[in-house]
Amino acid sequence: MNNKQPLAEFLRPNELSEIIGQNHLLNEDSLINRMVKNHKLYSLIFYGPPGVGKTTIALATAKALKIPYAIFNAATDDKTKLNQYLDLAKLSSNGYILICEEIHRLNRDKQDILLPFLEKGIIYLFACTTENPYFIVNPAIRSRCQIIELQPLKADNIFNHLQSLIKSNKIQLKINDDALWNICEQANGDYRNVLNIIDILINLYSDIVVTNELIQKIFSNNNFNASHYGDMHYDTLSALHKSLRGSDVDAALYYGAILIKQKDFVSLNRRLIACCYEDIGLANPQLCDCVINGIKAIEIVGYPECIQIYGCILIEMALSPKSNSAYKAIHMALDTVGKKTYSIPNHIKDQSYASAGKLNHSGYKYPHDYGGYVDQQYLPDALKGIKFYTPTLNGIEDLLQKWIKSNKKD
Repeated sequence: MNNKQPLAEFLRPNELSEIIGQNHLLNEDSLINRMVKNHKLYSLIFYGPPGVGKTTIALATAKALKIPYAIFNAATDDKTKLNQYLDLAKLSSNGYILICEEIHRLNRDKQDILLPFLEKGIIYLFACTTENPYFIVNPAIRSRCQIIELQPLKADNIFNHLQSLIKSNKIQLKINDDALWNICEQANGDYRNVLNIIDILINLYSDIVVTNELIQKIFSNNNFNASHYGDMHYDTLSALHKSLRGSDVDAALYYGAILIKQKDFVSLNRRLIACCYEDIGLANPQLCDCVINGIKAIEIVGYPECIQIYGCILIEMALSPKSNSAYKAIHMALDTVGKKTYSIPNHIKDQSYASAGKLNHSGYKYPHDYGGYVDQQYLPDALKGIKFYTPTLNGIEDLLQKWIKSNKKD
């Protein structure tokens, strides 16, 4: 092993059969194995938390296909490098794979350069990201890729693999099983994090037996226990959401504090916005705007000044009146539309062109000519009388209902 080479890089598998975990992606009938077996290329997006094998699987797949490939880092590599790789792709008669790390950092200019090559099949993209591709990858690129979701590795898979490496002397370290298990379990499925810890132990503590007590002395909570990913992370987000929904201020502050401590502000901010619109909604619509403005303030002031802002947001959301009527209404409407769409009534179809009257697109009553409200049919005939929206009597929503009822009476 090169002393300058990180252990994670030294031990990186070269073949798909050497990959730890991810059995749902690497079984005999999986897309990846079928691609290799049939020597067929498709663009892929590997999505999952850090240290679970996204780049490793992309590299191993490219090697198994025996197709020329290049690695491009969207965060650090520039357009010149991208163009160099695309020029090489033009010269390849068997196809060309571009392994794009951190594709969520690929800016608009680079996307515009890449897209035509992807459309024409000059390159095939193996993209890697920790962020949800449905939110952060350009739809034009995403629609040309199959999304491959990786899961956090199980602690016992990591533990068993490390034990075999130690027994075979590929890892030269004296460590008791309890300490090794503790490292594997606390990493929350991040294998690279485990190997980085083992790397330190090999280089600095190879003269002694590594114990649990030593592990706790060496590694702080921030470096060792505060992984942003894995079941614990998503369980904490879920607990925060449910505490806010249940108006438990103290529980919301507790789970919010865990996420603040982990400094995964992106996930925390998303969850706060989602909870606000899902569970507070029309009972306190102004709070939704306040939360978004608070998150903008958090991005401006940064850590640790943002802590106070989070405190205000969490408390106000927990104390606010709640309503999920909008959430239920839009999902009921989506469910109806998913089954069948119906003809729009003629009088509310587009009337901006000269021949609209000939098509019987007339008869629309302009509500402002009637004081703001006029009774007329808007839904298709087949859905006449259906109710997607059932209001609550909480907060502002109650006032909105009183307003619309008074107008309908008039």
